Amino acid sequence: MRSDDVKTDLERTFSKLMNPRMSAGLLVLHSLLGPLKSPAIPPRDVRETIDKLIAEERVSKQSITNAARRLEEAKMLAREEGYSVNYGHLLSVLLNAVMDLTTRVSQLEEEIESIADQTKT
Repeated sequence: MRSDDVKTDLERTFSKLMNPRMSAGLLVLHSLLGPLKSPAIPPRDVRETIDKLIAEERVSKQSITNAARRLEEAKMLAREEGYSVNYGHLLSVLLNAVMDLTTRVSQLEEEIESIADQTKT
């Protein structure tokens, strides 16, 4: 499949998702994505990774726990047997954000076009 074909397929799929009548379809996607989770990672391993990323300043264990708690409240991760990412929820949030941004961009493009038309006259 050529990249142009893939792009066209993606655009077609996305335009279908943007259709206001597709709200039930989005709920179906959300319910199917919900169970997708990463393997659990022990908090100790998370801390070691953070310490490697931020070498100049040590992040406290409490700060990591607080951040993880807030992410759990937002349903972005689970903290049952370590930390695991709720991929399904994260994908649903991102999909909704992309759809919202697409709508906003379209509205702004229309507004810019309207302003440009007014300045021509």
